[in-house]
Amino acid sequence: METLALKLEESAKTFLTPGGLFEELGFRYVGPVDGHDLNSLIDTFTQVRRWTGPRLVHVLTKKGKGYPLAEENPVVWHGATPFDKISGEMAKKKAGLPAYTNVFGKGLVELGANHPEVTVITAAMPSGTGTGVFGDAYPDRYFDVGIAEAHGVTFAAGLATEGIRPVVAIYSTFLQRAYDSIIHDVAIQNLPVVFAMDRAGLVGNDGATHMGLYDIAYLLAVPNMIVTAPKDGAELLALLRLGVEQKQGPYSLRYPRDNVPAAVPALDDIPPCPFGSWEVIRRGQDLALLAVGTMVLPALAAARELEGYGLNATVVNCRFLKPHDDTLLKELARTHSALLTLEEGSVVNGFGALIARLLEAERRNGTPYVEVMGVPDRVIEHATRAEQLEECGLDVSAIVQRARTLAEHAHIAAARVTA
Repeated sequence: METLALKLEESAKTFLTPGGLFEELGFRYVGPVDGHDLNSLIDTFTQVRRWTGPRLVHVLTKKGKGYPLAEENPVVWHGATPFDKISGEMAKKKAGLPAYTNVFGKGLVELGANHPEVTVITAAMPSGTGTGVFGDAYPDRYFDVGIAEAHGVTFAAGLATEGIRPVVAIYSTFLQRAYDSIIHDVAIQNLPVVFAMDRAGLVGNDGATHMGLYDIAYLLAVPNMIVTAPKDGAELLALLRLGVEQKQGPYSLRYPRDNVPAAVPALDDIPPCPFGSWEVIRRGQDLALLAVGTMVLPALAAARELEGYGLNATVVNCRFLKPHDDTLLKELARTHSALLTLEEGSVVNGFGALIARLLEAERRNGTPYVEVMGVPDRVIEHATRAEQLEECGLDVSAIVQRARTLAEHAHIAAARVTA
C-alpha cells in the first residue's frame, strides 16, 4: 500500500507539474516562459546556455499578440491579405473562379449527402483544406485530430476496417509526416482510405516548407496505392467520387494551391471518370505531351504554339499516375517518335521517371525518345506560383522550347523545324 501510494504521488506530480514529463525523460526543464516578454526570454536563454545536457525551454505565445483583431480571430488572420491596420479591413480579392480547396470542400458536402459512410479527417487544417464546411454539415462524421498527421492516418485505417470510407485531407507537405503510417497501417492491409492532398506542387508565397513536390515520388513507391491528379475542378470532384466508391485499395488525389481554370458544375452533373484511364485531349502525329494535373492546360497551350513551328503534338491528360493507362501508353509509344512528360512535382523519381522506366523495360527498335520535365532537384524559394513555374521551366514557353529540342533529337519533321 505504501509503495502504491508513493507511485501514485509521483505520477500525480508528473502530470500536474508542467515540466514533470520532460524531467522524467532526462531533460532539464524551464518554463512556462512568456514568449512576448523579450527581456525575460533573453535572461532565460542566457542562463540555459550555461547548462549541459538536453534542455527544454517551454515558451507560451498568443497568436496575433499585440493586434486585437488578430487575437480575437487568429484563424482568419493566420493568412491575412493586405489590410488597413486601423479598421482591419482586408483588401477585397478580385471576383473570379474558386480555389481548388473550396471546390473540394463543397464537393465533399455533396458527396456526404449521397454516401453516409463517408467520414472526413484533417489535422488542424479545417479551413486550409476546405473541410470545415463538411464538419458544419455532418459534425458526427468529421474529425480534426490536431497536428498529428500519423495518428489521423492510422485512425482512418481503423475506420476503414469497419466499412467506413474515410477521406484524409492534409497538405501534401504535411502528409510526409505520416509516411510510415500510410505504408504500415493502410497500404499493407490494402484499405480503401482516400488521401486528399491540398497544396500539391508549387505553393507560391507559402514557401519552401509548404512545397508539395514529393507526393508523386513517395506515393508511387507504395504498394497498392492509387495515385491521381485532376486537370481542373470538375475532374477533381469526379476523381474524389471515384475514390470513395472504388474498392481497389488506398487512393490518393493531388491538387494545387490555385484557382480552378473553369467553372465547376454540381457533383451530380459531372460524368464518371473511368478507372485507370488517360484522356487524349488533342491528337497529333509528331510527338506526345504526357501531362499530369496542372500541366495539362499549359501542355495544350504549348501544342498550339508548336503548330507554328511545323510540329503537330498529341496532348494527353495522365490523370491516373498509378495504375497508368498501359494500353494508351503503348499506342503512343508505337505511333510517336518522342514523348515529353510534364509534372508539377519532383523530377527525381516522379511520373516521368516511371514512364521512362516502363518504356526502357520494353525497349525495341523504334522505341520513342523520352524526356522528363518537372521541378528540379533543389529548394524552391518564395515567389508567386507563376514565377516559380517559370523558374522551374514549367511555363508554356519553356515547354515549347523543350519540345522543339526533343523533336530535333528525334529527327521529327526535320525539314519543318526551324530556329
